[in-house]
Amino acid sequence: HLNWYRAPTNQTDGYWTRKFNYVVGVVHTNYKKYAAEHYSGLWTSPMVGGLSSAMVRAYCHQVIKLSAVLQTYAPEKEVVSNVHGVRADFLREGKRRADDAEQSNASSRTAHSDDSTRTYFIGKILWAKGLDKMINLQNHYRQCTGEYFPIDIYGSGPEEEVIKRAYLGRNKKATEKTKKDQSRHRLNGQGEDDDDDDCDTVEEEGDLETILRNKIEQLSLTVKLKTEDYLTQIPKSRHEIIQRHPIPASFRGRVDHGTGMNHTQYKLFINPSESEVLCTTTAEALAMGKFAIIPVHASNDFFLKFPNCLPYRDKLDFAANIRWALTHDPEPLSPALAREFSWEAATERFVKACQITKREARYRASLGKSRLDERIAYFHNELGKGVKGDVMRKVLGGGPVSDQARYGMEKMMKEEGEEGVEDDDETLDKLEGSWLGSAIRKTFSRSEQL
Repeated sequence: HLNWYRAPTNQTDGYWTRKFNYVVGVVHTNYKKYAAEHYSGLWTSPMVGGLSSAMVRAYCHQVIKLSAVLQTYAPEKEVVSNVHGVRADFLREGKRRADDAEQSNASSRTAHSDDSTRTYFIGKILWAKGLDKMINLQNHYRQCTGEYFPIDIYGSGPEEEVIKRAYLGRNKKATEKTKKDQSRHRLNGQGEDDDDDDCDTVEEEGDLETILRNKIEQLSLTVKLKTEDYLTQIPKSRHEIIQRHPIPASFRGRVDHGTGMNHTQYKLFINPSESEVLCTTTAEALAMGKFAIIPVHASNDFFLKFPNCLPYRDKLDFAANIRWALTHDPEPLSPALAREFSWEAATERFVKACQITKREARYRASLGKSRLDERIAYFHNELGKGVKGDVMRKVLGGGPVSDQARYGMEKMMKEEGEEGVEDDDETLDKLEGSWLGSAIRKTFSRSEQL
């Protein structure tokens, strides 16, 4: 996406593949899927997918996809590899847990330690992050065991209030009764005060206007409170309508996954999301030596090799994994497995993914796609030039980066202006030191004497 709105400045050295000997692109985000979820996704999703593929072909010799969930950009240039690592904070927590397990002789998995049985989720509070799937999984777990499992949800997002209401469910009689009692209390208190004011007014002044104004204010307050009650009872999502029983979920707000939580309280992380390219919070939880319950999905392929990863294919698998994880302790990470999450190992995977063998180079040459790539780069460059380029960027949502041609012209004019001033100064200095300059000075000095 770095190249969507940024056309290279000139044909000679502007193309990335001409400016540099070797260009590697790393794709992090599934823009095509995000576009498909929009109401205009029927036509914007194919357009975004085509543009992304064109930019990869035009400006990359090799492209690394973090997982296979991403679209196909240029088949002969692609490789799937997780080139991400986690901070040292998470690895230190994993080592601490491994040391504690070794000291307490926790090699047997038949019993579990004193860690809290609460589970947790951390991420942006959006339905797209799998929180709708979490409700369905909770309900199935309740059908199997007769109760929900408690969960702490960390994060924030624009859909937070709607999701909170959905987890509370339709069975909100106690909450609604409390709200109604508070409203009645406010009304009664206001009414009593108004009655006292009315009596005082009648006794002292007998001002009917004041009595009428107080009654109108009381009626206005009644209408306002009733309206608020009705608006509160209107469901904000279909999940709130369907959900009958409240789920024991605590929304803890936004925190740092590494330093903002008490990790001794949790040993089980749940992430039902399937919209990620590669979920970093799952990597962080596994690096800390916790269980991670995740769906079998292309975005999670990298995590399946770790012993504390508990994948599920359906709701029954999920319920079984929850029960097993709550009654067992995570396996301590070996140094070799822990290193897989480090940035050193990620860099090694990156270097390996960047390599192109001679056989691959011959295969690419036989396809004859290099000329196509250059034509795409040339077309994109020409399309983004001048005023027409600025107009297209504005139409396509470029925002603050739309006026690139105008910015380039202003910058060039400013530089030329400064160079012009410097050239004028140099010319005057040369003229002053020449014989012509000395002759002009002598002429003016003689005229002043006369």
